[in-house]
Amino acid sequence: MTLPTASAPSDTAIAWCLLDAQGRELSSSEADRPFYAASTIKLHVLLAALRAADRGELDPDAAVPSTRTFTGEGGTPFTLAGDHLDPTHPDDGQQISVRELLVRMIDRSSNEATDHVLSLVGLEAVASVIADLELPATRVERMIGDGAALAAGRTNETSARDLARTLDTIVRGGGALEPGSRDLAREALAAQRIRIIGRAVRPGVPVLSKSGWVDGFRHDVAAVGGGGADEDRPLVLAVMTCGWDEAEADERILALTRDLLPEDLVR
Repeated sequence: MTLPTASAPSDTAIAWCLLDAQGRELSSSEADRPFYAASTIKLHVLLAALRAADRGELDPDAAVPSTRTFTGEGGTPFTLAGDHLDPTHPDDGQQISVRELLVRMIDRSSNEATDHVLSLVGLEAVASVIADLELPATRVERMIGDGAALAAGRTNETSARDLARTLDTIVRGGGALEPGSRDLAREALAAQRIRIIGRAVRPGVPVLSKSGWVDGFRHDVAAVGGGGADEDRPLVLAVMTCGWDEAEADERILALTRDLLPEDLVR
């Protein structure tokens, strides 16, 4: 079973946005163009969940029963299957902590974990994050795999500029998150298993990232560098592509990363 996603792109395109250590834009191209977001929406879900935790509305250490069945558009239940499933995810009914759901949503891009977190915080909480950050191209309108929502025209979109600003907000701090929540986010992003930009970075250089892909779309956003006295001051690069296969998209993202980042950060 393939993932219900979005219409195939009608063209090929690459967009990017690079922010400096103060969050100022250094370089961009087509940065406001909306793309189907794929798993990059998990950054917005993560930020919504961590803000709920900071308000005392969600306990990261609480245990909940694992599930692959969720309530979608119009109250219609749906069950994730096929391409959605992570074989390492706990079986239905087994206990899992909210913290582990948050980590799994990021480090291995678990769709089960993402929909579970969305069922805990709600799409409205994600919309509130998007509004607070003033992300004009970003919409998170449905849970992953919700066929009824897809049929109703609901979609998930974002842009390279919006992605860069979102990751910058998560990793840089500045009051966006309490220290414990920010540490959880950074640890999950550092443990990313599906890297693209990070493959062009020199060994030993810190990388905090989140990628996303479905047929026809391949994206990555990464905070690169920092550490020591500059722990909170990485560069942030977001790259979004459409119309190429995985290998070609990765080649283009890697080449762009090497062109845009300083020589001491890339290999």
